[in-house]
Formats: sequence, structure tokens, C-alpha cells
Amino acid sequence: MSANIIKLIFVTIILTVVMAIAGLQLFPLFGLEALPDNQQFAWGAGLGALIAALVTGIFLLLKPYQLPIHKQTLFIGNLAFKCSERELRKLFGQCGEVFSIRMMTDKVTRKPRGYGFIEMDVKGAKRALVELNEYEFMGRDLRVSPANEPAKQSD
Repeated sequence: MSANIIKLIFVTIILTVVMAIAGLQLFPLFGLEALPDNQQFAWGAGLGALIAALVTGIFLLLKPYQLPIHKQTLFIGNLAFKCSERELRKLFGQCGEVFSIRMMTDKVTRKPRGYGFIEMDVKGAKRALVELNEYEFMGRDLRVSPANEPAKQSD
């Protein structure tokens, strides 16, 4: 579980307890002090939980928490030169979520070089490796393999 989620849960619990105690102090204002102690605490805790949930919800609206997305880059070789990014996205989209596609072109002529890279969710990438490697697409057998990650440069 992410550290941000743990912090948010911790703050919500503390806020609930503080609001419950504050709620007990405010009961005389509402004429609820005649209730038994256990009902007063239950009402105070309920009010505290409600306010804590509202504060947490407002916090999440202002700064939405995004779960980390695990991605994998695949090398796609032997692409037909007439293949478009749209067609490739449609094909690989059947296996999982496609985040990005980079089709390589010649720097001078801007003609397709017949290979590219697709960034997908890990589960979809594994499925694409199995199902689409050596799959005939636009008259050519695709070559699908995990891409080599670029080496990190040292300073």
C-alpha cells in the first residue's frame, strides 16, 4: 500500500477521534446531554466519522491520488510500411491498455522503417507477447518482444 494512502487513512482516523471528542463537548448546545453516555459517544463518533469522510473527500477532489501504473514497453518488428498507428493501437488494444505507440521513421525521408515500440500495461503486454508474436498482420508476420530498456547514464 502506498505511503500516501497510509497517511490519508491515519489522518482520517485521528480526525474521527478528535471530532468525536469535540462532538461530545457540543452536545449541551443541541440539548442531547440527556442521552446515555454510550449513545453520546456513538453520536459523537458518527459525527466525527462523517466530518472526517467529508474532509478526506474534499482533499481527494483537490488533489486526486493516482495509483501507479505498471507499464512495459514492447518492440514490434516486421511492420508493414503502410501500417498506421491507429491500426496498431486497435490490434494491440485487444490484448490490454495501450499507453503509447512510437513508430520509427527515417530522419531524412520520413518513410517508415518497419518497426516501433508500444507501451502497454504489464498484463496486456504479456498477453500480446504470447498472442501477437509471429501473428500475420497486413501481410507480414509481426515480431513482438520485450524492448531493451535504455541504459541509465552516469553523471
